Parts: sequence; structure tokens; C-alpha cells
Amino acid sequence: VVRRGMSLHMMMRLMTFFFGGEGYLTFMGNEFGHPEWVDFPREGNEWSHDMCRRQWSLADMDHLRYSHLQAFDRAMLKLEKIFHVLE
Repeated sequence: VVRRGMSLHMMMRLMTFFFGGEGYLTFMGNEFGHPEWVDFPREGNEWSHDMCRRQWSLADMDHLRYSHLQAFDRAMLKLEKIFHVLE
């Protein structure tokens, strides 16, 4: 089930990458729910940035599968260098 979900997610990323226009944004942690609390700066938390951060360390954790998503993103960016998809 997890493998199918990740495959579907990667296909959606690939379509977004190719058909999304001139930009592509990614950050680890929001793919399948954030492992920690996320709260963007707002009046209610006094505009704090403490809980507003990207979780790049998730790709380094062996018990999670974020490293597969990171490798997929790297491969897509290599495609961009070759075929200039985002131009």
C-alpha cells in the first residue's frame, strides 16, 4: 500500500513538474503529513518562525522513505538540466 501511494505521489510530482509552468517547489515533510507540529508565522503565535521549517533531515532517516522521494526529485532536476522543461 505504501509503495503504491509513493508511486502515485511521484507520478503527480512528475506531472506537476512538466506541466506546472516555469517553477517547481518542493520541501520534505509535507508529502504524507508532517511528523512534527507545523505553525506558520501568524498573529496568534506572535509571528514566530520556531515551528515553521522544512524537514530536510527526514531524507536521512533510514526507517522512513523520504530518501526515495529525495532521489526522485534529484532525478527530475537532472531532467530539467538536460531538457530545460521549466523554461
